[in-house]
Amino acid sequence: MTRTRRHAMALPILALAALGPAPGPACAAAGAPMAQERPDPPRRSCAGGRETVAFGRLLIHYGLQTLQYGIGIVLVFLGLVVTALGYMLLLIELILCWS
Repeated sequence: MTRTRRHAMALPILALAALGPAPGPACAAAGAPMAQERPDPPRRSCAGGRETVAFGRLLIHYGLQTLQYGIGIVLVFLGLVVTALGYMLLLIELILCWS
């Protein structure tokens, strides 16, 4: 290879070096920290049992109001099941959320 060919092959590399450093990712340009922080762990919800019991009681109430239409017996039964599940959740929350 001749000397001029070597110089001609080095010209594109030198031209790129003259442009400056390569741009970083877009988030780096916005000022975001490079190291990502871990998100906070979710807090325990200790009110789900109360909300479930309240919903079950609401279903029972609507069921008693609509007994004459036939759908009321289904709502009463569903309300009793949901209320029982809510009380079970309350028991579990009492054990787990005590600390």
